[in-house]
Amino acid sequence: MEREKAKERDKFSSSSRESVRAEKEKRKDVEVKSKGKEKGKEEEKRKSVELKVKKGKETGKEEEKRKDVGQKSDSGKSKEEEKRKTHRDPLEKSNHILVVGLDGAGKTSVLHSLASNRVQHSLAPTQGFNEVCINTEDRQMEFLEIGGSEPFRAYWDMYLPKVWLLIFVVDSADHSRLPEARRYLHQLIAPNPGLPLVVFANKQDLEDAYHITDIHDALALSEVGNERKLFLFGTQVTENGSEIPSTMQDARDLIAHLAANM
Repeated sequence: MEREKAKERDKFSSSSRESVRAEKEKRKDVEVKSKGKEKGKEEEKRKSVELKVKKGKETGKEEEKRKDVGQKSDSGKSKEEEKRKTHRDPLEKSNHILVVGLDGAGKTSVLHSLASNRVQHSLAPTQGFNEVCINTEDRQMEFLEIGGSEPFRAYWDMYLPKVWLLIFVVDSADHSRLPEARRYLHQLIAPNPGLPLVVFANKQDLEDAYHITDIHDALALSEVGNERKLFLFGTQVTENGSEIPSTMQDARDLIAHLAANM
């Protein structure tokens, strides 16, 4: 009897131990699975962070690239703007009047004085192109001045065939450069025998200025061609803000008359 009870106890104890062992194994399995899930979540989180960092870096690089392209584009626009200031496409045949002459002749001062009817001194030489409109009673005259320094003289020939009148300005007191002015003038007008020519013998107020008859000879104006309309005026811009001299008023009236009958 005692033996049977002992066997029963051993059997129960063995069964109980098996149950405990099974429960422990079950808990271990659950813990392993739980840890596996946590590791999986942690791995997913790490991958997500790495992906965000990678995307952030790529976005940053792309942003830098866009900024670089934008800066190059802005630089290109600036260069293009500068180019437009010093260069422009030749005009179509129009009612423009071309104003040229060597640098320092006083083209801009003469032109602005004609436009305002008041003497206006220009302190800096024209670098490129300068457009001025002069209104009369019945029309608007458009003047295009091209700089007289050597880099811009090549444009004179380009624009001359597109205009109906040429104004050539010389410094009457700069005797040493009159031969150079004569050479450029005759090179310009030779291919255009019918183009009217107005010459301004400027700076007549200076003590060393040649008289207009001397300018006529120095520029060999008798050789410009019999078919060409030729006009020579002695001009000067003296006191800033004063009324322009009568010779400049006469020149303005003449140009307006020619424009009305062109």
